[in-house]
Amino acid sequence: MRTIASDCKGVERFINEANDCTVRALANAAGLPYKLAHKIMARAGRENGKGLFFKQWHPVYTRLGFKLQAVYGTTKGARYIKQEIKTVPALAGITLENLLPSLKTGRYIVKQRGHVFAIVDGKILDYGVNKAGTKIQAVYKLDSQAVIFD
Repeated sequence: MRTIASDCKGVERFINEANDCTVRALANAAGLPYKLAHKIMARAGRENGKGLFFKQWHPVYTRLGFKLQAVYGTTKGARYIKQEIKTVPALAGITLENLLPSLKTGRYIVKQRGHVFAIVDGKILDYGVNKAGTKIQAVYKLDSQAVIFD
């Protein structure tokens, strides 16, 4: 399967940290220091080395100015988000490769199965590579950034 290399890793994670994609996506998309994003997600219930569930990270992203733009497809994850957030547009399934051209300007957090990452002005900020055919479940766009106090 074809892959799309990340344009940049973005913020550096803490040494010995893992499963922190929600933290890195927030820091990269919002332009925050990793340490502050880490603290914000810890307050949302994230433990070091462990990921978060949608119900934990979704309120954080929306409170900080990210607006859920759309939910894509009929995967289990997409159906769950549609069930939880009934006001969001539900669109046909889309792959990362087909979505990327529409995200040329702006700051986004993109959700796929088991992972979130940032796209800033059309550039993927994530560790490693992403499969071009990966099904996207949801996209958040930075609408109006909240003021964050440490």
